[in-house]
Amino acid sequence: MKIIEPKYNHDFFSGVITGENVKYYQKKYIDLKHIYKDEDKNILDDKIMYEVFTIEHDKDASLLWGLTILHPQTVKKEYNMTRGHFHIDRTQPEIYFGLSGEGLLLMMAENGECFAEKIFKNSIHYIDGRYAHRLINTSNDILKVGACWNKLAGHDYESIERKSGFERVFKEEQ
Repeated sequence: MKIIEPKYNHDFFSGVITGENVKYYQKKYIDLKHIYKDEDKNILDDKIMYEVFTIEHDKDASLLWGLTILHPQTVKKEYNMTRGHFHIDRTQPEIYFGLSGEGLLLMMAENGECFAEKIFKNSIHYIDGRYAHRLINTSNDILKVGACWNKLAGHDYESIERKSGFERVFKEEQ
């Protein structure tokens, strides 16, 4: 029997995903200014707000694995967040799991109704495909969240851009 090394490694709690075909991108403040209530002139345009790693096993793969790293930041007291998205195929769910930090998984139905689940190390979240979802970092630490979803789900960012329904979360003064 031939034994081979794995193609991927995910250092769950302290690292990132590495290996063949790992896709990486980052969103900087300039890419995200429009999602916050107010623009913050004190934040540099090239400030990295979050990073995403995704494993696409091969062109025929259906199950994807990912990691989002959401940096601690506020924009005029509004907590840092991802763009958020619906799935193109609303029948496809997704699983999120907390790896470090603390925050919220904000979900929104098509009718604009919102609710949030606390997300933290070891938490697991089932996201029904009918809900748009967005991560919000409410801590002073990096929020790392793993994900697993079907490639058929797709990402519909445009519906979020057209809606103003996601609730906003602001840091209260202590």
